[in-house]
Amino acid sequence: MRVVWLVALLLFTRPAAAQEALAVEGWRSHTSEGTIYYACDSPICAAGSQVSYKRQQHRATVTLPDFETHYRWLAGLNRDPSKIRDVRISDAKERTIDGVRVLQLNREVDWTDNTTTFTIEARLIGPERTFSLVSDSSRPEWTATNYEGFLRRLVDIAAPNRVDAKGSPSRHQ
Repeated sequence: MRVVWLVALLLFTRPAAAQEALAVEGWRSHTSEGTIYYACDSPICAAGSQVSYKRQQHRATVTLPDFETHYRWLAGLNRDPSKIRDVRISDAKERTIDGVRVLQLNREVDWTDNTTTFTIEARLIGPERTFSLVSDSSRPEWTATNYEGFLRRLVDIAAPNRVDAKGSPSRHQ
């Protein structure tokens, strides 16, 4: 995985409390400096796909323009012509899922070895908790599928007072 982007992501906010890795079928996980990384380890996900998340300092006032500006700045900062041919940021959007604001955008990096990495960067902002979520792979559809799968799990954590379809409180209270 291209560590430069994750390091830059981690610089966007200060670390928050430690967390445990989610058990996700088909993915091998490891933790480093508070970030939980997942690598595809089965046929149910695309080989070479990676996802990571980290609990961040809670900042409920981050706006979509702030989020997008920050990632455009990082893209410019990390353009290393010896490794990167081009970086494109696109499709910045905001949505709300179960009371959790989700800010996300797409990033495509063309590397000098003629490969491309497709990434979705997101910030999940719940009532009391904030997480970063990053999904990347060599194909945009794999990146999106992996992202949506992990997004649902993190929304459940970021929305601690969520009530399920039966009216029972979520287990993340």
